[in-house]
Amino acid sequence: MSSLLNSTSRVDPLGGNRGIADPGEDALARFNRTPLTRRLVTIARALAPIIGIIGFLAIWQLAIIVFDIPKFELSRPTDILRGLKNDPSFYIENGRTTLWEAFLGFVIALIAGLAGATLMAHSRFIERAVGPIAVILQVTPILAYAPAIVIWVGFGLKPIVIITSIVCFVPFLINGLTGLRSVDPNLLELARSVNASRREIFTRLRLPSALPHLFSAARIAVGLALIGAVLSEYFAGVSAGLGWSVKIALNRNLALQAWGSVYTLAVIGSTAVLLLGGIERVALRWHTSQRT
Repeated sequence: MSSLLNSTSRVDPLGGNRGIADPGEDALARFNRTPLTRRLVTIARALAPIIGIIGFLAIWQLAIIVFDIPKFELSRPTDILRGLKNDPSFYIENGRTTLWEAFLGFVIALIAGLAGATLMAHSRFIERAVGPIAVILQVTPILAYAPAIVIWVGFGLKPIVIITSIVCFVPFLINGLTGLRSVDPNLLELARSVNASRREIFTRLRLPSALPHLFSAARIAVGLALIGAVLSEYFAGVSAGLGWSVKIALNRNLALQAWGSVYTLAVIGSTAVLLLGGIERVALRWHTSQRT
């Protein structure tokens, strides 16, 4: 009898008996470990974003039908998608323009933010001097200084890139500083004990430690770059881009064109985030965040 109890009971690691084990528990655990189940879980996770988007659009469409919302107030997703299909070149060309503007601002902000974070990580004086400027840039709305920058540097691509860079700069600066400062003190002490140079400490300790934080900043900056580029097109006097497209659509009461531009922005942003996630998985395959 005692052997039977020992074979079917669950023993608490701290001592004691938690009760009789469920006979089907081991079978369920074995089922959960089968290749078929793992494959189904992987497929479900891959399809989850698509299912979520389709569900959101279906609710949107249903709400318009149920509440009888006029088309000039809110367009139906089916009508918007039909408009995108009827004139894809218009949205592709304007989307390409906005994407290029956002990409330039994103890259400049990354370089400037990492450079500033490096200086701040090595000097408390520079950190205290630059910190208030970063706060001002973060809390000041883009609409407050965008017209002034356009007046200062003129119309065209230049003010759009400058404004987009400013919008994306602070996330890279703050997250980069946090990452550069998050190195294990024991590793720093070990590196200094073997006379490692500042360059070696930066490239082999500080920069790898900062990469997860920089990728987090990059995911935030993707959306900010698109927002900065679109809003800048309102003031920069350009004749192309999704911001320009929305501006023209609002002036001429073209609801489908406005929503089509919004949909195009959503596709660009989602694709950029997915691409960034793939790069992160490759670059940080050694990090614990990529092992779950």
